[in-house]
Parts: sequence; C-alpha cells; structure tokens
Amino acid sequence: MYQSILASLAVVVVVLGMANSHQVVSGFGFGGTTRASSAAAYSVATDNHHNGLSRIRTNTRLFESSSSSSSSSAASEWMENERRLEEEMDREDSAASSTTASTTTATAEKPSSSTGSSSPSITNANADASADCRWEELHGNYILRPPSDAPPRALLHFLGGALLGAAPQLSYRYLLERLSRRGYLVVATPYQLSFDHLKTCDEIVGRFELVAPDLAKQYGAVPVVGVGHSCGSLLHMLITSLFPDTPRAANALLSYNNPSVADAVPLFEEAVVPLFKDERRNGSGLMKAMIGVAREQFNGKVPSDEALLHLLQSLPTPFPKEVTESILTPSLVTLPAPIRESLTNLLAEPTYNALSNNKLNIPSLLLQSLDVTQQIPKLIDEVQEGARDFVPTPDAMSAAARRAYRCRRTLLLQFENDSLDDSESLEGYLKEAESVMKMKRPMITIDLQRKVLAGNHLTPLLGPSGGESWGEVLEESLGGVLDLVPNVGNNDDDGEMDGSEGRDSAKAVRETLGYEQVERVVDELVAWLDEGSL
Repeated sequence: MYQSILASLAVVVVVLGMANSHQVVSGFGFGGTTRASSAAAYSVATDNHHNGLSRIRTNTRLFESSSSSSSSSAASEWMENERRLEEEMDREDSAASSTTASTTTATAEKPSSSTGSSSPSITNANADASADCRWEELHGNYILRPPSDAPPRALLHFLGGALLGAAPQLSYRYLLERLSRRGYLVVATPYQLSFDHLKTCDEIVGRFELVAPDLAKQYGAVPVVGVGHSCGSLLHMLITSLFPDTPRAANALLSYNNPSVADAVPLFEEAVVPLFKDERRNGSGLMKAMIGVAREQFNGKVPSDEALLHLLQSLPTPFPKEVTESILTPSLVTLPAPIRESLTNLLAEPTYNALSNNKLNIPSLLLQSLDVTQQIPKLIDEVQEGARDFVPTPDAMSAAARRAYRCRRTLLLQFENDSLDDSESLEGYLKEAESVMKMKRPMITIDLQRKVLAGNHLTPLLGPSGGESWGEVLEESLGGVLDLVPNVGNNDDDGEMDGSEGRDSAKAVRETLGYEQVERVVDELVAWLDEGSL
C-alpha cells in the first residue's frame, strides 16, 4: 500500500506544479482588423476544415531543426516556408477585400436561412442544466449564446488553464457568462492536458471546426477571437503560429506562461519519474478503474460487472498481475440479475432522479468533474512511457512566437501578484515577430498591448461556481446585510444611504467575496475588443 500512498503524493506534486504553471485565457486572431475581412477569413477557415492539422507538424520540424545544431538546409527550408506563408496571407487578404460586399450580403441572409439543416443540430445539442439553461454542448464544445436576439459582436473561442481546462464550463463559468452577457458568442473547448502540446492543439482545432460551420450558418460571418488563460494562452499562441489556416481576428492572452516540466514540477527527474515509471506501482490503472465505476454511478446505474472486475484487478496486491487476473475472473465478479435490478430500481435510479430534478443537476456536475480527474492517470501514463518535457520545448515555443505568430491584434493581460506570468517575455517575442512581418509587408498594422490588473494567477477562476445565477442570489441576499455595516455597501461617511442601493450593494458583495476582480477583467477585455471595431 505504501506505493499507492507515494503515488498519491506524487500526483499532488504533478497536479499542483502543472496547474500553477499552466493556466491561461487567450483570444486569437488572424487576417484583417476590420469586421468584414476577419469575417471572410473565418468563413474560409470553416471551409478548409483540417488544413492546419497537416501543416503544424511541418512547421514544428523547422523549429526543432533550427533550435538544434542549425544547418543551412534547415534555414533555407524555413525561409522558403515563410515566403510561401506570406504569399498565402496576401491571397487571403485579397480574397477578403474582394468579397467584402458579398460577405455583408451573406451575413444578412444567413440568419434567416438558419432554420434549415443547421438549426436542428444546434437545437438538439445537449443543454447543460446544472446552473444555466443557456449553456449547450455541441460536438464536444460548450456553447454560450448572447442573451439578446441581436447578432453576436464576436465569437470568443475560450481555452482554460491546465487540468481545469478540461471543464471550462465549470471552472470559468462566471467569467464566460459575464462575457456572454456583453453580447458575445462564447465557445469553450475542453481539452485533456498532455505533455504533447501539438497533439492537444490538433484536438482543439479539430473539435472547434466541428461546431464552427453550424454557428456560421446560423449567425453568418462573425469575427473569431481567441481567449485563453495560462496554458490556454500558450495553446492559442501555438495555434496562431503553427496553424496558418486557422485565422483569428484577435488574441487575448491572460497569465501567459511557458515553463519547462523541470521548472513546473520540483524534483521531477529525481522523485516523480522514478515513482511513476513502474506501471504496476504508479496507481494509474487503479485511478482509471475508479473513474470508470464513478462515471457509471453518476449516470444513475449500478456499476457493470466489467467495471467492478477491472476495479478489483487494479487493486494493489503482492502477487504478479497474472496471478491476480487468474483468481479474479469474470465468473467470480458477477452481480446476479435480480440483485442488480433491485439496486437499480430502489437505489440508483431514485437517487439519480432526485439529484437531477433541481437547478443544480448534481450528477451532471459530478460527471463533468471526472473530465478533470481523468487527466491525472493520463499524465502518469505519459511519464511512464518516457515523457520528460513538453513538446514543443519552451525554447521551441518561443521560437514559434518570434518566427510565425501573425495575429494582428493581441492583448497580453497579466496580474500584479502573479509570479508565474511570462507575458513580458512573450511581448518581446511578439515584437520581434512584428518586425519580421513589417519588413516583408511595410503597410501592415500590428496592435500589441500589455496591461496589468490587480489580482493573481487564479483571478479568472474567481466567482460563484454556479455562475451568474448564484452571483445574483448572493448579491441579493448579502447586499442587505452589508448595507447595515458602516463603511460597507451603500453607506456614505455619515452612515446614510447614498441612493445607489442596488448597484453599490452588489459591488460590495463582489468585493467582499473577492470576485469583483473578474468584473474588471471582463471590462478590460470588452474595452479592448471595442477598440478594434471587430
């Protein structure tokens, strides 16, 4: 059992290290800064479904070659690749300009035709009723539409931080709902954390491009802005740099950081690797079996015989795996049908229905939380299989930012008390990228801003876990209490009410509970987006 205890401790080390080193909010853009040109580029992206996926590996090989002992052939290949990409950008710009009129017409016509084939796939998406029926799940993305019938001001493609990015609809619920309330269409794409960032980017782009055509048919041409936090910012930077066929109008990168595994996880080589390299003792199989049983329970079912057998076979024993499997056979672990039916009718289903038939929908929350938990055994498996650093390495990712980042509007948002933030370093790399682009295309306009707000690395995660609806309840119930406290709420210096009761008391509640900083983040993002006239 001591191996299991040590494995659990090491999991905590990995989780804390990687979570602290990778949490991001990003927004990504490519193409023109006007609404028409970026919208046209977005339409092109939805038609060229997976072109970026095949190109990312080529670009990465160039970065890896140049970061090692550089050869003239690698340099020539990179220069040729740069020239080809610039020609493609020029063609896209020309296409965007020439189709501005037709795009505007299509934008006006498409919403009325959205009742056709695309609407059913969106309407029939699974609604997440755990806290707000506005949330929908579509093709593995979580969609949050603006509250009014007006066209969305932009589509915000959101990527959360490490581990918590697997369930952004839970971890970042309040932030995303506040952005949606300002008139934006939010698409939050969950992802499973991996040492291989390129594979993660492949999966993110593929999943987003499954939902993009349906949204384009319903809303017409809408500019796409990447928004990410911590690791999400890093991934948006890579997507913008290595996926030239995935255009974005802008990128908003919150708490960007880019550490190596050794910097993220203390004693990684000395303690974590030796602990996890033994498949029999690293606890990965047991965690996966437990998650499988829990997933069936949270779906209102009695765990299947297969899930129970897998769990028992995964328990640590002093015997070899072959001996354990020969003793614990399927015939030994079988729940008789009458007992299974009784447990289902008397316990599993009534409990599931009771917990589901309310505003919280607790089973849904628990199921989504498993998406976060299941990343831990996955990371352990990667260490056991030989992973020792991120792919690309931090140096290669910095090279990608300097050489291939082409977003014309970028906001780097950092917080005062964030020791993990690498936004200043990224700003320098992006200025190098801007210089390279202007040498080749002198008339191009680049807007790069870095702003600092009060808060820390976890500020974007603050806010009621139930989102706006919970926030409204808190502000209403606690606002009256704070009004009675001197120097808090709406009282002026003489203890009299100042007249702006509702607004000031709600703000006082947010400041007291610590999530008023999220409101400032939303205000800063919206003000920056408005500056660009998306």
